Amino acid sequence: MVNIWPFSGTRPFNQEAKSLIAPSTDHLSIENIEIFKKNNYWNYLKILNPVGQLKEKDSLLEAKLHFDEMKENNVIKKDDKNNFYIYQIDFQEHTQTGFLSLASINDFTINKIKAHEKIYQSRMKERADQMNNLQTQIGPIYVIYKSQKKIESLLESIIKKIPNYDFESFDGSNHKLWCVDDINYHLELIEAFKSIDFFYIADGHHRIGAMEYLSKLDNLNIDKFMISAFPNTQSKIFDYNRVIRDLNGYSEEKFIKLLSENFDVNLVNNPFKPEKNKMFGMYHEGKWYSLEFIKKINFNSFIDKLDINILNQFCLKEILDIKDVNNDERIRFIAGCHGLEALEKKVNENPDSVAFSIFPSSVADVMKVADNNLTMPPKSTWFDPKPLDGLVVYEF
Repeated sequence: MVNIWPFSGTRPFNQEAKSLIAPSTDHLSIENIEIFKKNNYWNYLKILNPVGQLKEKDSLLEAKLHFDEMKENNVIKKDDKNNFYIYQIDFQEHTQTGFLSLASINDFTINKIKAHEKIYQSRMKERADQMNNLQTQIGPIYVIYKSQKKIESLLESIIKKIPNYDFESFDGSNHKLWCVDDINYHLELIEAFKSIDFFYIADGHHRIGAMEYLSKLDNLNIDKFMISAFPNTQSKIFDYNRVIRDLNGYSEEKFIKLLSENFDVNLVNNPFKPEKNKMFGMYHEGKWYSLEFIKKINFNSFIDKLDINILNQFCLKEILDIKDVNNDERIRFIAGCHGLEALEKKVNENPDSVAFSIFPSSVADVMKVADNNLTMPPKSTWFDPKPLDGLVVYEF
């Protein structure tokens, strides 16, 4: 079983939630984020990324001052009672219903809360410094669990009521939150989760790593962290596409010839969005191609068969010389929520560059990777919609 607890969250009080939550840089341009910060004095973005170019110690100070100012002015307020926060998100005709709660750091340590990405120490430490500065977790770790009828029934019994919050976010998604302080309901939900063996991290690997790191510090007494949990049947993954700055010195003709050794390459009339595994779209010099992986090979493991690894191994590494996908300056990642036109725009702005559209990984793939203690390459999954940062925060 996995452990969950209700908690007293800190949430918007004398301010609209829509203006407080922190926009994601994956949804908004840097310019639009600056406009958002300017137009919303009270905003968590000033805490997560306070004032731009100040030195780190000054940035941390500015973040803490803004957070304290929000509390002092009752812009946000901590609940007097423990709650489970039932959370529903609607986005592009898709609805998912879950909840915010606390979970156990020890469950993560003993692999009851499973990861599918590698946690990089530098990024984890940066998150830890940010959290320790405020002694607060602003964004939940997004986890999924295997759907169970009893849990879904408990959640559905709440969403029939009027929500405490109901608003449209910056990306067009609608967010509803119900604050439930009923102790009997708490006991029922906790009991239902005794049948759930594992949580699977969808998004927030470095946050959870940071919380585990902080739990080991002598001056803190932390054994829990905040999650947003949704059933696997409702969580949704979009494609996470790639743009490479150049063809590694090859001409267009030579590049396509090399690709053709492992892929069936065909020029197509329209932007190509793959609709099945082992198919890819490619955009270069104003033209779209379909790529189908045709090389006959016995893969060493399940992870090698994933589309993202096929593209990495047989194109990015072998042909374009991208050895380190996570750190190579020649690669950019574009979330599928921006559409194929975002790939075209990026390539059109940079002559000689090439973009690849990728069939998204499935939730089942993510869970299988985690169950086998494997890791997916960086930027393999784009879970969307996501729970918002700053709607409920956990002061630990």
